Amino acid sequence: MSSAIKKTDFLIIGSGLAGLNAALEAARYGEVVLVTKSKLEISSSYYAQGGVAAVLEEPDSFESHIEDTLEAGRGYCNREAVEILVKEGSGRIKNLIKMGLPFDRDGEVLNLGMEGGHSHRRILHANGAATGKAMIEFLITKVRNTSNITLLEHAFVYDLISRKPVAIAYLHKSAERVQIFSNSTILATGGYSALFTRSTNPHTSTGDGLWLAWNHGAVLKDLEFVQFHPTAFYDKSGEVFLLTEALRGEGARLYNTKGERFMEAYPRAELSPRDQVSSEIQKQIEKQDEDYVYLDLTHLDPQKIRKRFPGLIKRIEAHGIDISKQGIPVAPAAHYCIGGVETDLFGQTAVAGLYACGEVAATGVHGANRLASNSLLECLVFSKRAVEHARAHRIKMPLFDGMVKPFTLTREYDEPFLVQKNEVTSILNMYAGIERNFSGLNTALVRIDNELKSPLYNLGNEYYLLRMREMVNIAELILQSALERKESRGVHFRADYPVPNDMEIMPVRYHKKSYIKKQAAS
Repeated sequence: MSSAIKKTDFLIIGSGLAGLNAALEAARYGEVVLVTKSKLEISSSYYAQGGVAAVLEEPDSFESHIEDTLEAGRGYCNREAVEILVKEGSGRIKNLIKMGLPFDRDGEVLNLGMEGGHSHRRILHANGAATGKAMIEFLITKVRNTSNITLLEHAFVYDLISRKPVAIAYLHKSAERVQIFSNSTILATGGYSALFTRSTNPHTSTGDGLWLAWNHGAVLKDLEFVQFHPTAFYDKSGEVFLLTEALRGEGARLYNTKGERFMEAYPRAELSPRDQVSSEIQKQIEKQDEDYVYLDLTHLDPQKIRKRFPGLIKRIEAHGIDISKQGIPVAPAAHYCIGGVETDLFGQTAVAGLYACGEVAATGVHGANRLASNSLLECLVFSKRAVEHARAHRIKMPLFDGMVKPFTLTREYDEPFLVQKNEVTSILNMYAGIERNFSGLNTALVRIDNELKSPLYNLGNEYYLLRMREMVNIAELILQSALERKESRGVHFRADYPVPNDMEIMPVRYHKKSYIKKQAAS
């Protein structure tokens, strides 16, 4: 395998909204290398539909958005982080508008939508339900046209070197190994929702940034808080795609297979926070024969809905569904990971020179349940804060002169990797889904110990074996975290501890050097 060396002022790992925005911000201050393991367009941000929340006009207010976020977070948010998100987020969105990002309008007026958990119409969309795609494509064009940003696509980051300096080595798709020396490294690698069978995320969202950071001294926090989106399209073929919350904002209703509208008992009905809607859908599914409920639009103006969400409705109707005459089958799917690499308010991790932002980071913004459309805002706000802090605290370090770990790729391990990934996703879906309990979580941990750990993992840095090993490690930490939190709060529901317990509200945190696997106990 050939080897090369690159030097840069800023290294960004990940090409979602947080990574792209970090690259553009960092390019104002120096040379940037942006690395992504697929192509730039493949990210959770690209598939984000609902929109981005921001306070732009009265009668909306910062305080209202802050309180909505805190309420959705079920008493677990970091209020200071939330205030930063809301107040600075408004400025970030206004800046994108000035840059020319084409948010949807009615004439000259921004078309602000309503989503679950929000008290005001503050959700901006672009191209109807294709908001993430529009934002990513807009920023990709700017990134590609910025001369001091070097793009490395189809590159798998397999190691960080946390000793002087913070550096990284990775395998390029061309079989070239590259060492990148940078004074500041920003992880923007996304979450781990693709470790669940039903997920709205791309297959690349397997928690790579978490294990990279954890292996080098960072702290992982709140991994038990995985948000399931209530309305993901259901098809017996297994196809999953997101049906934006904005449909419910426009008046869509939820019915079980008996034709009963089951969200009316809640004060906000279908616009209740996601944890409530997902939980109620799951209860309905358990009481009926089918694994889905219906999202019904038949009472709405079909032409208006098709105009508002053209791409989404076209995709639905491609399955033979006439939205003017029948409901759309939906069921919850793993959608957003609140937990991740612990950071401060500037994206700093516990490792000097290493930052994290976006879904890979645990900033405290989302608490125990993310408010709809706050995730894209978080990417914009905290990626900029990470860059500004890295710029102000940059320390020149000597180049690393040690040995870089070898790396290989053996095609014969491809099939075992896919088999194991399916086993991991099945275990997490079965035992760490919307509802968890001691017995199931304990069973899952035993199965991982007995069925998924392999002596092959000790054969060094081989691509598939490394991913298998680290995938199992992250799955184990998710399960252990869910076992440790003996209460129900937000998206974490323990059937054996069904109510919130403020004695259990402290975060579940793991640091590799101090992590000791606990024997499951009742």
